Amino acid sequence: MNVADSDFMSENLINAGYEKCNDIRKADIIIVNTCTVRQHAEERALSFIGELKKLKNSARGGSAYSSGEKNKKLKIFIAGCVASRLKEKLKKKFPYIDKIIPVTEIEKFSEIVKDAVDITPEKPKTKKLIRQRRTHRFKWRENKETEFVTITKGCSNFCSYCIVPFVRGGEISKPKNDILADVKKLISQGRSEVTLLGQNVNSYKVGSFDFSDLLIELNKIPQIKKINFMTSHPKDMSDKIINAIASCKKVARQIHLPVQSGSNKILKLMNRKYTREKYLKIIKKLKNRIPDVAVTTDIIVGFPTETEKDFQQTLDIIKKAGFKSAFTFKYSPRENTTAFNMKDDVPRSVKKERLARLNTIFYNNVG
Repeated sequence: MNVADSDFMSENLINAGYEKCNDIRKADIIIVNTCTVRQHAEERALSFIGELKKLKNSARGGSAYSSGEKNKKLKIFIAGCVASRLKEKLKKKFPYIDKIIPVTEIEKFSEIVKDAVDITPEKPKTKKLIRQRRTHRFKWRENKETEFVTITKGCSNFCSYCIVPFVRGGEISKPKNDILADVKKLISQGRSEVTLLGQNVNSYKVGSFDFSDLLIELNKIPQIKKINFMTSHPKDMSDKIINAIASCKKVARQIHLPVQSGSNKILKLMNRKYTREKYLKIIKKLKNRIPDVAVTTDIIVGFPTETEKDFQQTLDIIKKAGFKSAFTFKYSPRENTTAFNMKDDVPRSVKKERLARLNTIFYNNVG
């Protein structure tokens, strides 16, 4: 979702007359789009924001570490989930920040920029922009065919460890006609591949029109050659959706289906709303209906009360599911979540050791 938000902000700035700047020291605006899902991501964001003070205090175009008159022209914007969760803390700790843009205000981004840098639509000023988003390919990336289409915003699952509902709000599904309009716009720009985005993309539903119906509808569009989607929740991976994926030849045979743990005890504490048995049943159905499907996943180790037995069940589900790849993490408590009030009783050393074992065993059993 952050990548889609970054694309949205980039497009707004380009349309306002800005251009990409490869040298951070020469930028007029620096936008830090942040993530707070995991503690490490938040810490990295705060560290980077702290480094930006050197640019504010440096001479324009000079070394970020040199002395000189302050760069009064430089504007620093902090956007995303950290901006939502820690807005007041950011104001106090980093007073040189010019604008803090929570995720709920990103749609107003163009107006926020105009107010901050005195740009009018009639007379746009060409400015230089740098947006710190290391893993994101900008909208002007070489591959012009693929593009993101957000179909849901927010999340209402309230997994006990997850902060997303608190920073992005409850789940809202975008109307079908709005999605189709977005896709038609992309087609007019020469795109032929779309990636449908949502925190829980397969729970999409407006009235009786659900995610499977949307896949079938998009599959009918001649100009669309490939349809991707992410991320799916196991509890919403219905037979109807599986059948739609199987019948729609343009839908990619890759499904990201986070399991998080192989222990029923831990899954219940996580409020994931499924069991290991149900998850494996879904995997079996997917592979029976879509023989060439590649399933990827997320796994958390060291969740509160996780024992060696619980961890062994996670290792076992890896072997049985035959995942193509996985994103693996050590549990870190996030403020405001239910799990934050649980005792973080798995020692850091144990989390680290289990993560290493998990990765070793996973890559020896990758599907």
